[in-house]
Amino acid sequence: MASVRKAGWVAIAIALAFGGRLQADPLTEQPRSTIGYPTPDAALAALHAKPDVEFSTQDGWTIASDPETNTVWSFPPQRDPAYPAVVKRQMTPAADGKVAVQMDVLCSATKVACDDLVRAFERMNDEAQRQLRGGE
Repeated sequence: MASVRKAGWVAIAIALAFGGRLQADPLTEQPRSTIGYPTPDAALAALHAKPDVEFSTQDGWTIASDPETNTVWSFPPQRDPAYPAVVKRQMTPAADGKVAVQMDVLCSATKVACDDLVRAFERMNDEAQRQLRGGE
């Protein structure tokens, strides 16, 4: 009985380590950048040139908040498997009074790392929407 439980825990640990990649289908990609810049470095340089953009660092990630466009840009650190990449999330008012999040990603890492990055941010977006609705 102990070996069955141990095998079950190993299976759970493997599933957690792969973040669901074992059964996830590859995501659709755009043929060119949808963030307005050709590379993550170009986006970061352009944001540094804008005087109203505020920068912070969270767990090694560079976060740029642009209040003029209601946009948050997230750049992973070099140690992250998705590096080099940038996630652009723009918040806009929706017709129903809620907030809509338009997310665009430019990722130059492996397909698996980039898909994992997109899925992680999709989960964060879903959680933020849930909290805005009062924790439904």
